[in-house]
Amino acid sequence: MGTPTARQSHLDVALTNVSIAYKNAAYIFDQIFPIVPVKKQTDKYFIFDKAAWMRDETAVRAPGTKAARADYTISTSNYLCAERALAKQVPDEVVENSDDPLRPLVTATNYVTDQVLKRMEIDVLGEIFGTSWSGSATPSPVWSDDTADPLGNIETGMFAVAGSIGREPNVGVIGRGLWRYLKNHPDVIDRIRYGGGPGNPAFVTPEAIAALVGLEKLLVARSLYDTALEGATAATTFIGGNHMALLYVTPMAALDTPSAGYVFSWKNREVNRFREEQEHADVVEARASWDVKLTAVDAGYLIKSGA
Repeated sequence: MGTPTARQSHLDVALTNVSIAYKNAAYIFDQIFPIVPVKKQTDKYFIFDKAAWMRDETAVRAPGTKAARADYTISTSNYLCAERALAKQVPDEVVENSDDPLRPLVTATNYVTDQVLKRMEIDVLGEIFGTSWSGSATPSPVWSDDTADPLGNIETGMFAVAGSIGREPNVGVIGRGLWRYLKNHPDVIDRIRYGGGPGNPAFVTPEAIAALVGLEKLLVARSLYDTALEGATAATTFIGGNHMALLYVTPMAALDTPSAGYVFSWKNREVNRFREEQEHADVVEARASWDVKLTAVDAGYLIKSGA
């Protein structure tokens, strides 16, 4: 009788310390615009007239006369926190027959939560890299060309925002598709290398470039999503695209202060689990309500299609 083969002498079982799932390592939406908790699903917020605050209305007052009079106007805008939700059914048979390390209910919770977070990332980056900002430009040549001037293009955007609202941009957001060219551009490498002293290697990080151009932070949009329908050939792309936005953003919600945008959030994000008795299954549901608003379009500048 022949020696047993490896297949005959070993029955395959699932590894208890390895499983493969695809989800993004990190989202950045909550590091860009402040998240503002609101009590009502829809409401208004006030907008002061910028021109009235920027004009120099102060005048010399002669003795015995009234001080010069000035005024400002107020308008309003609305937010509407639409609810987004996703649920996954987990049949009892799946739970009862799953091998270690599968944890169907835990994995379902992670899945629906990640889907909601991905939707928030898409919404925030969609607004940031959209067409609503007062200032924008497409570099020529683009940053994949070594003769391009990315630092000059960034300074143009910084100057435009500062000249419009009297505050320097403090947050930069760049798509992963454009980051690959910015971090490898010879002008950037030379500036960072020589800033570190002769003989020091050039470590081009988002933090290094933020310090170089005068931003408090530079965030790289690295998250992916698949634009194909279920069952179709995958079409995975970066959510951020090949753009860079320069923004002035308040650290938290503030009165009488411009901020490029806010995320209005009604209630807290929640994950629910409920029973479907006839189907003999549990359902895990994630839900959240938000609205992304560009609240000061002159507090942002978009460098479009930089690669």
